[in-house]
Parts: sequence; C-alpha cells; structure tokens
Amino acid sequence: MNNRWSSWAVGALLVATVVLVPSRCSAVFFPLGPSSDEWGVKYEVEVTAASNDELNVAFTLADGGRLKPIYSVTVVAFTKVRPDGGRAYLVKEPIKLKPTTDGKAAGQVKIPKGYADIATLRVLTLNLDGRRQTAGAVYYDIPLKKFLDKTPVATSSQTPPSVAAPPASKSVR
Repeated sequence: MNNRWSSWAVGALLVATVVLVPSRCSAVFFPLGPSSDEWGVKYEVEVTAASNDELNVAFTLADGGRLKPIYSVTVVAFTKVRPDGGRAYLVKEPIKLKPTTDGKAAGQVKIPKGYADIATLRVLTLNLDGRRQTAGAVYYDIPLKKFLDKTPVATSSQTPPSVAAPPASKSVR
C-alpha cells in the first residue's frame, strides 16, 4: 500500500490550513489605564435623543494624540461579569469615521437608551507613542455617561407664557 500523498492533496491541505486557522484565532486587546491628558487624544462627543428609545452618539476626532493612528472607535456595553469571568456584548456599534473639511474625522451611531449609563466609547489602536504593539492592540475607554449630564443652559430670561395648551383629543373606538 502506498502511503505517499499526491502533490495536489498536499497543496489542498496547505491551502485549507492557511484559510481555516486564522478564523479560529481571537484578537488580544490590552486596556490602557487612566491618563492625566487622556493619552493626548482630542475629541468631541455629543449625545442626543434620536427617537423614543434610542440615542444618537456623534464622535469627532480632532487628534489621535499618543494613540495615532486610530484603528477604530466603537460604542460598546457589556453584561455584568459572569461567574466564569466572561462578559457578553449588549451593544457593539462601530463608528465609521469620515474626514471632515476642517481636517477632523467624524461619525455617529444610534444605541438603545437603556444602555447609555454603561456604554463606553472604545478607541482601539495598534500603536502607542509611535511604536507598533506586537503583543496585541491597545484600547482606551471613554465612558459615555460623562456626556449624558451635559444639558444646555437656558439662555432666555423670559418666563414662559401662562396659557396652557389645549388637551389632546382622545378617540376611543
């Protein structure tokens, strides 16, 4: 019995290995700790109501700071830590940053209102201080909660009129 493989079978096995092995690998991310200057990243975040149960999160990146070039920005929210130490995504919405006329990059996504208190903006990069990270990507989390309490201050000193609006009509069928 001949145990030698044909060159075609060896080639097919090699191609299958190259194609299938990377799909089984998972990425390794390392969190960056707090920084007094937020790693030099200059950004703007605006959170507005989109509909009755969604929020619109607009992110504008002015400068990547020590993390440039920025690989991606994603709004994420996780479940509480399970007994096995794992967590699952409740929200994972990538923000597609597009260049603006003033040299910045901007994008926006919609997320459910119920997750706004636990959601974070995850800034992911493969570089730190201009050096490529060989062990995996690093990320910096920006809590979305700190942008929720910013409400515009009323600029008008006039009191609203005391005339009430008429009641809404209700039709019962």
